[in-house]
Amino acid sequence: MSVLNHIFVAVSYSLVAAAVAIGLPHLFPAVGVEAGAILGGVVLVGSALLHEVFARQEGEARTAEEIESLRIEHGTMRKALSQARAEVETLRSALNESSRSHEADEETARKNVDSVIAEVKVLQGLIEQLWTARAAPRMAADGKGATRPVPGSGKGDIAADQRPAPAAPLTLVVRDGRALDGGEAPGELPPVARGLSDEAILNIVREGLETNRVDLVLQPVVSLPQRKRCHYEAFTRIRDHQGRMLVPEQYIAIAEREGLITAIDNMMLFRCVQLRRRSQNRNQNVGFFCNISAHSLTDRHFFSNFVEFMADNAALAPNLIFEFPYATIANRDLDIERHLRQLASFGFRFSVDQVSGLNLDYGDLMRHRFKYIKMDAMTLLNELRQPTASFPAEEIKRVADRHGIDLIVEKIESEPMLLELLDLRIDYGQGYLFGEPRLAKVD
Repeated sequence: MSVLNHIFVAVSYSLVAAAVAIGLPHLFPAVGVEAGAILGGVVLVGSALLHEVFARQEGEARTAEEIESLRIEHGTMRKALSQARAEVETLRSALNESSRSHEADEETARKNVDSVIAEVKVLQGLIEQLWTARAAPRMAADGKGATRPVPGSGKGDIAADQRPAPAAPLTLVVRDGRALDGGEAPGELPPVARGLSDEAILNIVREGLETNRVDLVLQPVVSLPQRKRCHYEAFTRIRDHQGRMLVPEQYIAIAEREGLITAIDNMMLFRCVQLRRRSQNRNQNVGFFCNISAHSLTDRHFFSNFVEFMADNAALAPNLIFEFPYATIANRDLDIERHLRQLASFGFRFSVDQVSGLNLDYGDLMRHRFKYIKMDAMTLLNELRQPTASFPAEEIKRVADRHGIDLIVEKIESEPMLLELLDLRIDYGQGYLFGEPRLAKVD
């Protein structure tokens, strides 16, 4: 019943009560004014109580319907997730059996199973992330937790023909014109899509996740002064249906706002693991920096699953480095602290980026297995010219070495800039001077 109907009913029985209180003494003088008022009050109170009883019954029935609708939809999602987890467990068992079998082609089996595991894991993560992104605004808008449609949110789970395609094996490029896997030279990046609205960017991100148009891009990290390539930093690029590319500056903030950033991190994580597996199988000592966003680091569900997955891939620890924003690490809570310790216990090492100065807690980073600090070239040069840190910039190498940490200076774009930085005896460099980001070629 609507609010107007409730008001109409209340006014009606109030008028009846007033008529009883005023009309009875006129019609029956023996009743008296006081008795009429009492009878009118009884009618008013009795009618109000009946109105309240019926209103409560109606509200309880509506709430029960909403709860049942939410329970059914929640059950559907739980069933989908349970099926995805069961498939992952089955495929893990298949992988273990294939490794012990001498009759099958071991290399082909590993490629096939790895691809399917990546597909199922990414699908599971995308189901969870897209469900969360759809459900959160609905529940926030409905004070009782009812499930109501949201315009433009879709009609349920990802359709079968829209699910991510299996992640293809990637060819890692290490030398100019040569690849670790003997594949083709690195691919040129497609053109960047410009002049897009936030809504258009969000649609490209969603479609890219659902149709596997998320590419892995690698930029070399070189040792100095030799300029020998020893690591690669991995980035994601998302393509639209025309093949144009979105860069992180365009979509990161939008993806975080819509709850999709952990799905992107999930996709990059699995591709980094896949690349590292392939290079490890060929005894190539190449390290990969895999960025984990601040949003994903503080997402308890994502990070718990992330730790569990990396426990199963601890053999990759020597050459897989996880990179986190320094502000998030410096202001971490107990859950993040526990997860970092778990990853460190598996042998993984860490790096921090987005460093704004030299005044860092180097001892804390060392205790938590942070092996690298990544700093912008201009930040370091500005410290040389206008010091603000508690120690001279010329001492950065000594301070870092004392804590067992290597310094990577990024965004080195010219020879004069490099010459000025080399006086600081920095360990590693990254930037267009040493190699621009290139697509990891699909094998």
